[in-house]
Amino acid sequence: MPQRKNVKKVTTVTLQGEESYVVYTPMKVGEVRTVRKLSEENPKYDAFEGGLAMLAAHIKDWNWVDEEGSPLAKPGEDASVLDKLTSEEVEFLSDLLLGKGDDLKN
Repeated sequence: MPQRKNVKKVTTVTLQGEESYVVYTPMKVGEVRTVRKLSEENPKYDAFEGGLAMLAAHIKDWNWVDEEGSPLAKPGEDASVLDKLTSEEVEFLSDLLLGKGDDLKN
């Protein structure tokens, strides 16, 4: 019987080194539409910030670290941790959640 894989895990070796990983749930189309609709209907709505909030909600676990090797908080526990990521790391996570390469590994 088919079973949807709602939680996925990928390695992130080139971004965060050996044994690094991210556990996430893919975004649903309706969530993406909601952000887009809010930004179109409300000029004061910041789609980038809305997207980051959704990204934080979908990252369930990771073992990422900062430049000094200190563990980063999980985005679901502290969404401000996304401010410490590089644009490359955020782009990678966004691509994961949007399904741009289901088996995306770097």
